[in-house]
Amino acid sequence: MNEEHVIEILKKEGIDFVASLPCDKNKRLTALLPDSFDVIDLTREEDGVGICAGAYLVGKKPIQSIQSSGLGNMLNAMMSLTCVYKMPLPILASWRGGADETIEAQIPFNQNLTKLLDVYDIPYRIFSKKEDLENLGEIIQIAYEKNTPAVALILPSCWEPVSPIQISYPKRHWPSKTFSMNGFDQLFMKRRDAISVIAENISEEDILISNIGIPSKELYDLKDRDLNFYMLGSYTQVSAIGLGCALASHRNVYVIDGDGSLLGSSVLPVIAAADPLNLTIFALDNGTFGSTGNQISPAYMTADLPFIAHGSGFSNVSRACTKEELKNSFSQKMTGAAFVHVPILPGNSDVSNIPISAEEIKKRFMNALL
Repeated sequence: MNEEHVIEILKKEGIDFVASLPCDKNKRLTALLPDSFDVIDLTREEDGVGICAGAYLVGKKPIQSIQSSGLGNMLNAMMSLTCVYKMPLPILASWRGGADETIEAQIPFNQNLTKLLDVYDIPYRIFSKKEDLENLGEIIQIAYEKNTPAVALILPSCWEPVSPIQISYPKRHWPSKTFSMNGFDQLFMKRRDAISVIAENISEEDILISNIGIPSKELYDLKDRDLNFYMLGSYTQVSAIGLGCALASHRNVYVIDGDGSLLGSSVLPVIAAADPLNLTIFALDNGTFGSTGNQISPAYMTADLPFIAHGSGFSNVSRACTKEELKNSFSQKMTGAAFVHVPILPGNSDVSNIPISAEEIKKRFMNALL
């Protein structure tokens, strides 16, 4: 079968981690992947960029399997994360929108996809028939040798003849749940205060990943260390990177995220479904888009981040309004991935840009794990 052959090629190339969001044309491959690899099921392709980056940083060899239209969702994250930090990301893209496409909405983006990849200098190869799949390893080799995204555009004809696949569905049920959390009417910390507490309470072996803009600059100013991964760009990707690191490592992984970034992402249900015991998300919630001038976000008075986390499936949700409560959150018994809501005052400290290139941040982080 063609799908089994693709899986054997992935194994031969050393792939050991897959971020996946299915297409109707590659559904049999999608169903077979978990039998051979660690697979994380996505709800949006963009999150896979960060998850694969995190897995790569701690020693995995990831690949992403998607429908080609998802490349549009991924483009900024690929350019501002994968390319800026010079990381590999091979992508198996089920290429829709061709001459025999029956779904009109697939055509406008996908018919010009190769032109888009050319513009952004992203290597790709077109696979038109099952015999072409013999060369699929080339895309993986390009990605890992050149530290770049590289795309295999796989036409539906590669999967012909189509073989059926049976999906087994476990019993679906929801237990009764109640959730309540004490409110707050006074804020005591700014972001820098909260970051200081977090930085002082992690161990030397822990991984700490900080959000783009001022949060990373404040962390660097407070306590630079090789196992800090500073985000210089790529909005909404910090918790996705944290998930990838946590799934691929036994170390404790702590993420400094923010309300604007979390509300702009769809990664919380993915984290809750994976539920890694070694992952903690600190949601520093000042109700604003802090790094762009503290404009009010939906979290200021309406969107409730702890309830969103709980509704996404997190069972370990807490709130820390003071430095002491934040410090105590490190000693709470972990029952799965933790989400710590940290309400803070708006405001940025006067900090300089981080004087380290993205590639150097990556290299020293990975070297510190050796």
